[in-house]
Order: sequence, then C-alpha cells, then structure tokens
Amino acid sequence: MAIRAEGFSWGAGSAAYQVEGAWSQDGKGPSVWDAFTHRRRGAAPLQRLSAAAPPSGDVASDSYRNAGRDLEALGRLGVSHYRFSLAWPRLLPNAIRYDGVTVIGYTAWSLMDGFEWLRGYNVRRGLFYVDFQSQAKKLMLKSSGVFYQKLIQDNGFPPHLKIARIYFQACQSVLS
Repeated sequence: MAIRAEGFSWGAGSAAYQVEGAWSQDGKGPSVWDAFTHRRRGAAPLQRLSAAAPPSGDVASDSYRNAGRDLEALGRLGVSHYRFSLAWPRLLPNAIRYDGVTVIGYTAWSLMDGFEWLRGYNVRRGLFYVDFQSQAKKLMLKSSGVFYQKLIQDNGFPPHLKIARIYFQACQSVLS
C-alpha cells in the first residue's frame, strides 16, 4: 500500500550500472566501470576477478531481465516519478573505439560537442573565445559557454527535444 500525502509526488532514480545487470549480454560493450571492477592488479582489463573479489555490477538488481517486476514494485511504493538511465555501452557497444581512435579521453567534452553540433558549430569548439591579438589575451564567453552556464545554474538538462530524439532513436535501433 502506498502512503502519500495529497499533492505529494514521490520520486526515485537509478543509474544503469546500479540496477541493469546483464553486463555482457545481448551485445553490450564494456564500460569504463566494467573494466574497473573486473580487473585485478596487473591483470588485463575485463579479466574476471576471483569469486572472493569485491562485488561488481554484473548482476546488480537484474532489472535488464526483470523490468516488469521493478515497475510493479515502484507502483506498490507509490512512486509517481522515476528517472532511470540506459547503459550507453548497451546502446552503442562499439562507441569506446571508433575507426581505431580511442575516444575515452574525449568523453568529458562529448556532451558539449553534441550541443554545439546541433547548433551548427563546426570550428573552434570551447566555452570561451580567446583574443590572441590582444596583449591581455581577453576571454569572451561563447554561446556554448552561456548554454553551459545555464545548464549548471539549472542543475541539470533543460527540456531539449532534439537530444531526447537522438536518445530515443538509439534505443529503438537496439531494441528492433
């Protein structure tokens, strides 16, 4: 039985790695966290640890196989808002390597680049323009910097239909 005051919204959230499980099934590629939890000192990445090793997210709460069970549990708890994530290595299993180029180090900037590409940017990426002609090397905030500043102030993602469509299309291609 759900206990909730009138007008109160009860919410929950999870990250894919915390709940999904099925770490190597159905074509999912390795994530950075998979590599970290599966290695032992001196071992190659993704080499399995011994049974006595600390736990990993290989099974987690197994939501990948039990999504219906989990949704029913949320209903019984009276949860009206649930924020979840899907594992990008499941949606894009080969995204860590593209055409022989390792892109892990690029991850920190990929979000900003995505927003810039959608707005037609194609050169001089970054948050600031630097005036190299001036002796002071004056910094001027770019449109991307203004957007990122607002993103931080809003403490999250603004409703951005194009980003949602890209994510939805990626999900559809994996599920079809």
